[in-house]
Amino acid sequence: MFRKLTGMFMAWLLLLAGQPAAAQERAYLLGVISYGNSAQMIATEHHGLTEYLGRVLKRPVRIEGARDFTTFAARAKAKRYHMMFVAPSAVIEANRSAGYLPVAKVPGLLSVSFMAPTKAGIAFPEDMKGKRIGFTGKDAMITQLAFVELRNLGIKEPEKYFSSMAYYNDADGVLAGMQMNLIDIGVANSGLFNVWANKGADMNLIHSGKGVPHLTFGVRGDLPESERRAITDALLKATQDKDAQEFLRFSNFPGFEPAKLADYEEMAKTLGIK
Repeated sequence: MFRKLTGMFMAWLLLLAGQPAAAQERAYLLGVISYGNSAQMIATEHHGLTEYLGRVLKRPVRIEGARDFTTFAARAKAKRYHMMFVAPSAVIEANRSAGYLPVAKVPGLLSVSFMAPTKAGIAFPEDMKGKRIGFTGKDAMITQLAFVELRNLGIKEPEKYFSSMAYYNDADGVLAGMQMNLIDIGVANSGLFNVWANKGADMNLIHSGKGVPHLTFGVRGDLPESERRAITDALLKATQDKDAQEFLRFSNFPGFEPAKLADYEEMAKTLGIK
């Protein structure tokens, strides 16, 4: 009898121990680029979105940040994420490596801009020669777009054209670099030029590149079609929900619009994503 009771007790303990893992398995995992932010900060920033999706999909949604695009790409290739909300280049790379599909995107376009403090006296692309330039991460989409634009401007060897090249974790680091006189030219998403100027930054817009699709929501291609459709429908209706509205206001996004692979063909060609 003692052995029987002990066996039942151990089975009960194993059942309890397995519950968190089972709950974790049932949850959707949403991948994002964290740019070094803490897990708590990432969860807080996306709380409204994950709460909304979890409620509508009737399945918890957990969020996980990857520090950079390279780490994110490796995890996506292993199909770690059920969903992702990242720069469009990362979604298309995940499509090529693991079959992820874009289903929704933020309306509008993303483009790269080269900017400089007005006091630096840099107003035109030809003024950039011999200056110090700062980018976001080496593998970031905006940085990739920046090097495409430099080639279009005839700058074939940036490491020789500029006196120094620096890389920062995120766009805030680029702004700080300009403010602290660590760099003469900052490279960031063109929308940030307006944001920073509206906040009082006195800067010149030197050059902007061609726009590409905005931040994109992708899902694993091997999810059942009914689940992919439910996720897409939820995103397209996000503006109607209180929790989702909180996320959209925090992120300054108007909402989501439908996305399909064809929307990204030109961007993939520009960035050489095969």
